[in-house]
Amino acid sequence: MIATPPISRNARGVTLIETMLAVILLSLLFGAANSVLSYSRRETEKGFWIQQAITQLRNGTRAITDMLKKTSYPTTIIRYGSGEEKVISFKEKREYDISGRLRNLELNSSDAFDMHSMITGSGIIRPSFIDQTIMYFPVCEPEKDFDDGYTPGSIIWAELVLRPAHHYSTSGLGALFIIERQDTYDTRSDSARRVFGLTKEFDRAVPISREREIVNDVNAIEVDSYAIDELRGVFVTQSGQRHEVSTKRILVSINISCSHPKDGKIWLSDQCSVINNVELVTLAGAEYLELLQVFSTGPSGSAKVKYNNSELTVSVGSAIGTYRVSAVNADSIGMKEPGSEVERLLVKLAD
Repeated sequence: MIATPPISRNARGVTLIETMLAVILLSLLFGAANSVLSYSRRETEKGFWIQQAITQLRNGTRAITDMLKKTSYPTTIIRYGSGEEKVISFKEKREYDISGRLRNLELNSSDAFDMHSMITGSGIIRPSFIDQTIMYFPVCEPEKDFDDGYTPGSIIWAELVLRPAHHYSTSGLGALFIIERQDTYDTRSDSARRVFGLTKEFDRAVPISREREIVNDVNAIEVDSYAIDELRGVFVTQSGQRHEVSTKRILVSINISCSHPKDGKIWLSDQCSVINNVELVTLAGAEYLELLQVFSTGPSGSAKVKYNNSELTVSVGSAIGTYRVSAVNADSIGMKEPGSEVERLLVKLAD
């Protein structure tokens, strides 16, 4: 006979309700822990982004400053066997008499080798889904025509371009690039004027020799300039007439702002100001598009956009320049070019 122990009437089991309560409490505990870890991860990512942005802005403005300090016009240096040396500049032509007195100083009216830049004044340049040239300028090495050999001159065209970032469709931010193209010049065929008669210009068909991204997550760029008159020389003609020749000395100031791709309230900016060595020509601004406000979404939705200097209320099917609105979303509008099915998003930037 098998004996069974007596069952105590005071023994308790785990009820279903108690099990469910335990599961709920554990879920709440794990959920709270996950929230804390997620928050910590996001804050850590923001900290890393701030460190990276500070480094990029510092190095980026330094790179721009270094390039602007090197701006120069093409020059021809001629050295004869007697040791006499003659320097001819693209921007100015000087004539001396036999005694060494300056008799004429002529400035070249061509702006081919001047700095070309967008000047925003009180406005800003925002990223768009198209590339925007902020400025371009030459950095030149002289042409050397010596009695013992010849070396052609070198021109490095530096172009500052604002491109849409790879996450532009969700962030509306851009990336700033410096693009360099190298070219040469030889003026021996024009012995009378040499480099003073050079006709080369900035040409995007010249192969790119170097391209580098200097700042990403760019939110806005401001470019301003300040000019003063600088005396280049005083000459007296053979008839005794005295003439003063002046040019503009230009200070260019560039301010770059960056913002976090997922939190527009986190932003940083840096600025550089340089007195460059060439004159300035204002570059016509690129097509300017900015989404100001979304009133409603869907097929019948509408929004307010800024196109160049005009504010427009648009809906699906409306034309904005060469584009046509294809969709109105909560924080963006879709746009298509004629004959294209590729939809580009114009994103509303954080205030």
